[in-house]
Amino acid sequence: MAEYHVKNGSHVDKAFKVRGGHQVVPAGKEADVVDAKEITEAQIDAFEREGVKVKAKGGKTKAPEAGLKAIHSGGGKFNVVDGDTVLLSGLSKADADAFNAMSDAEKITFIEAEKAKF
Repeated sequence: MAEYHVKNGSHVDKAFKVRGGHQVVPAGKEADVVDAKEITEAQIDAFEREGVKVKAKGGKTKAPEAGLKAIHSGGGKFNVVDGDTVLLSGLSKADADAFNAMSDAEKITFIEAEKAKF
């Protein structure tokens, strides 16, 4: 289960699956959704297109894993991170998927090449 902060900027109420049923966030309101079913990045992007901002609550999520990986940063963009440290930002989903499929050595080479462009 997860915990999210939802800011419903749309004109309709939004319901979220939670343990034991649903929690509704009324249109134009903000609320914390506790014990929610995990929401996928695609669902978060769809909510964003409707004017609904969904953010995972910081204190309730698991600690970031060490190692190089590309993660979603919002707005359809991805960052390359090492634990909590952002090494690259603004990758497309295709680039992020390709990065995550690379070996550790290939990831380091990719990061160095991208930083050399600037």
